[in-house]
Amino acid sequence: MNGLEAARKRGRVGGRPPVVDDDKRAAILARRERGESIRTIATGVKVSIGVVHKTLTDAKTKDT
Repeated sequence: MNGLEAARKRGRVGGRPPVVDDDKRAAILARRERGESIRTIATGVKVSIGVVHKTLTDAKTKDT
């Protein structure tokens, strides 16, 4: 068993914690629904443009 497997068995998960929580996700989706640009949303929610793109793409994938 390697280190990552042992950590998972103990309930530990590696990697960086997600930047977008449920509140930020809802804000991003609502602002995009109102027609705001991705750049404006990113500035308002204080996340990167890439995070906004990923959140919108993930939401679109889940809806389909």
